[in-house]
Amino acid sequence: MGLTVEQFKAFSDAEQLQTIKELNNSGNVETIINILTDMGMENLSVPLLGELGRAYNNNSNEKEAIKVLESIDEEYRDAVWYYRCAYAYGALVLDNSDGYTSNTMQQMLRLVDKGVRLATEAKLDDIKLYCFEVIDMCYLQMDFETCESDYPDLCSAYNEYVAEKKKKRKGVPRHRTITVQEIMATDDVWTINEPMYWTINIYGSYDDYIESAKPFTLEQRYLNAISWYFAEVNNGGHHQFFYNSTGIVWEDALAGLRLFKMDELADNLQSVIEYFGGSVPFDREERWNILKNWENEDELFDFLDKKDDVVYEYDGIYEDTFVHEHPELFVFDGTYKVPE
Repeated sequence: MGLTVEQFKAFSDAEQLQTIKELNNSGNVETIINILTDMGMENLSVPLLGELGRAYNNNSNEKEAIKVLESIDEEYRDAVWYYRCAYAYGALVLDNSDGYTSNTMQQMLRLVDKGVRLATEAKLDDIKLYCFEVIDMCYLQMDFETCESDYPDLCSAYNEYVAEKKKKRKGVPRHRTITVQEIMATDDVWTINEPMYWTINIYGSYDDYIESAKPFTLEQRYLNAISWYFAEVNNGGHHQFFYNSTGIVWEDALAGLRLFKMDELADNLQSVIEYFGGSVPFDREERWNILKNWENEDELFDFLDKKDDVVYEYDGIYEDTFVHEHPELFVFDGTYKVPE
């Protein structure tokens, strides 16, 4: 998007904010940072300052995010502000392997505590969940027993969140029979992939992932991996794909793209893997460390932006072509669990 600062200045406040949100949704974090910093922080409205802070968070520049967010007057600090600031401190905790008693960890917890309270009052359930995910991110470095004493209300709410996650993970059984005839009659790959989506575990170890995929054919496993790949890259680019739990499927996504004759996308993903040295860890924390400690972050984001564009602009065949050519590989007759 070739947007200049002068063009941006000509927009109304509402148009400026909407433009920034659209840029964020399309993964153009660098563009957001460039436009808003060129505007000058002193000229930015409170919502735009918040968006700049979010952009710095998404660009793994948490120190700048904190600087921007803490420039916002206290009267404008809502639940979203507390979440964004807590996320920045949480990322620093992770980067520095800070312990529970560190100033950074304690600041993160204070921010999450206030963010959860405000989100609860405002009935912003999504923001409350995001706050809890910051605790998830730092959990291994926390002394949770001490935390329960220091932040009893927060930890009680967090325990409820964990219990609800476990409940949803258990789910309710759903029986499906997917026949060759049904596969040939539909262009909706989701209906074919649904059993794999709810069954294959991408949130644990690689062994967990492989074990959970055993009820399915290799081609079904590949289809699920490709579905996750598209979902993440189209939402937040390759950086998000590798940063999130979905990065565990990269090898299957690559093999699937190749098998399904989506060669342009396979070559594109292969070049990303080669950029990282020819392989990417299946362990999420190891991937975090690689992304956060990359020597030249600007070069990394420039490279990944170009690779994202290949996916966004792709106009070749999709996975449904292979599925329709080999429907017998994607039949299913069994039971899987879906959230209540």
